[in-house]
Amino acid sequence: MSGPVIDRVNLADKAGSILLYDWMAEDVKDGRNLMRVDIKGNVLWKASPPTTGMQDCFTHVQWDGRALTANTWSCYHAGVDLENDEVTVLAFTK
Repeated sequence: MSGPVIDRVNLADKAGSILLYDWMAEDVKDGRNLMRVDIKGNVLWKASPPTTGMQDCFTHVQWDGRALTANTWSCYHAGVDLENDEVTVLAFTK
């Protein structure tokens, strides 16, 4: 992966990390700039923003020890399943 990591959440028990890459990085121009990697840095999944049509990306990520949530450029606050990257819209924040 190229491009700067904006935020990193390290998961407990050597479960890897959640990485939020700069949305301008070439490797994530498709908006899938939120990903989970294992302890060796292998990508386990890349989450897709909840919008269709115009390009969107993730802008903020938060892990409270139980739930992973993320905000998007198009003003969605979403939950992200830690195991399979399924994105569920929780709120439209605009």
